[in-house]
Amino acid sequence: MKVLEFQDGERTFACRAAGSPATPGIAWWWVTITGESQKYAAFQTQDGDTPQNLRPRILAYYAELIAGRERPREIRGNWGQRRAAQKPVETGGSDDSKGKP
Repeated sequence: MKVLEFQDGERTFACRAAGSPATPGIAWWWVTITGESQKYAAFQTQDGDTPQNLRPRILAYYAELIAGRERPREIRGNWGQRRAAQKPVETGGSDDSKGKP
């Protein structure tokens, strides 16, 4: 099975098994959903994939995608705003020992 299309409510899910340039040799289920502007590599294909077991997995993936959008954003510190590193503590050598005979 390489292609699956089904409806759930007002949405049509078109699924296609295909590779990705980022992961050569590995097939993914690419999912296109009406109302969405991008396609998603939902998960890798498996030998036992059937319409009966694939549909609930795709719907669960889409439900998680929607739930993630509804979560409040997590604001993280920016790398550019890191605290300055502490200067190393000098070990108390005398200035006379720096290159003078």
